[in-house]
Amino acid sequence: MKTLTYLINLDGSNERLERSKQQLNNIDWPFERVAAYDGRGKDLSEFVNYNDKQARSNLGRSLLNSEIGCYLSHYQCAQQFLATDADMLVVLEDDMKMTDSFKSVINQTLAYLHDHPELDWYLINIAAKKKKLAKDVATFDAHALWRAYYFPIRGLGLIWSRRGAEEFISQGKTINMPVDIFFQRWLSQNGKGLGLWPAVTSPMGLDSDILGTQASQQISRKEKEGRDGSYNIKKQKRMLQDKAAAIKNLIITK
Repeated sequence: MKTLTYLINLDGSNERLERSKQQLNNIDWPFERVAAYDGRGKDLSEFVNYNDKQARSNLGRSLLNSEIGCYLSHYQCAQQFLATDADMLVVLEDDMKMTDSFKSVINQTLAYLHDHPELDWYLINIAAKKKKLAKDVATFDAHALWRAYYFPIRGLGLIWSRRGAEEFISQGKTINMPVDIFFQRWLSQNGKGLGLWPAVTSPMGLDSDILGTQASQQISRKEKEGRDGSYNIKKQKRMLQDKAAAIKNLIITK
């Protein structure tokens, strides 16, 4: 079994890189830095695979150019992974804070997945904020590996299978929603998402070098997004649809 780890880091975000490197080096965890796609300052029309009409239909707003950059960073990781002979890929964003159990739990999880190919999974969320509509598969050091029928929002820490990365490259080429929302919708529909609980990574809490915040730019996220009047209705509709699909998969899966 061969597993790679990619750390997504924006050029120039040196503090975030050093904090992440220190954590990984402290546990002797090999990794490769992947330069994040910098979407700042780009007009939406410059993103070849972005469909603004679909985004406004799905979300009630356009995507921020920084959100498209985040999406492309994860897409690039999947492409790069598939160009290797590795079996699985751990993807970490540089705002992650690892728990003391990270190494032990991830290694046990990877070994279990290798020994149980019948599990048929695409992506694991190792940074979930909540555990909903789930079914436990195995436990490691008081952490549960579970079928995440309602796939958690947060792309801070992920594990890809090759099949999952292949499907993401195929089905996720057109960008019309943020990448974490895409993952939730896609995996809640097909039931091939997994999770770890409690999470083994959480946000460090550093100010985003890509998105900016109200504190750093004197503008709120809501103002930057330019939401229209349908935003809240579309959000609730999307969540209800995803939960309905998750409940269906939870019921029919043995």
